[in-house]
Amino acid sequence: MSPKKSLLSTTRSKIIFCIGGLLFSAMVLLVSADVSLAGLFPSENTLENARREQKKAAAAFEEAEAKQKEFAAVSAKFKELTGECWVESRDGLPDIELRRKIETAARTAELEQVNIGAARRSRLNNDLYFLEVEVNTAAPLELLTVFWRELGKVKPPLGWKRVDLRPEQSQNSERIFFSGTLRLLGCETVQEEAAKGEKQGARQ
Repeated sequence: MSPKKSLLSTTRSKIIFCIGGLLFSAMVLLVSADVSLAGLFPSENTLENARREQKKAAAAFEEAEAKQKEFAAVSAKFKELTGECWVESRDGLPDIELRRKIETAARTAELEQVNIGAARRSRLNNDLYFLEVEVNTAAPLELLTVFWRELGKVKPPLGWKRVDLRPEQSQNSERIFFSGTLRLLGCETVQEEAAKGEKQGARQ
């Protein structure tokens, strides 16, 4: 009988041989599984890089969100501002419509004569500019007060850049010479947007 056959002749030897084979197979499987799993789970260095990239992405998102909120606030403020400035597409030509508003206030105050100058533009930037109009008249203070009050009702709102009041030199005269510069804000961006909207509507 050969040594190999004698080794496997007993039941105990067969059991030991089988157990040894199972243990060997299990070790081979564990080694191969460890190699395979090593590729599935990222290393600590990879995880750290991922954390840094995540922080950068979060910071970039917060910055973009802050800029979006800032832009929205500026847009809202600009829309509010356009309600208080002269827009030709909405309010008409200043030399015509602004003059008409001043003349209407003068008639309501029953002023006999009011000299109204041409509307001058003083640019602030690409979008905004000042409109200035010289106004001169002579009347009793009561009528001038009514005139100022009526001008205060004009929309867009008017303001005074300069005001000069002097009493008339003749004796027993109640009239006061009044000279002032009316000023209001004008906006061109809204006019351009309105013009684009009109063109698009016409094309449709």
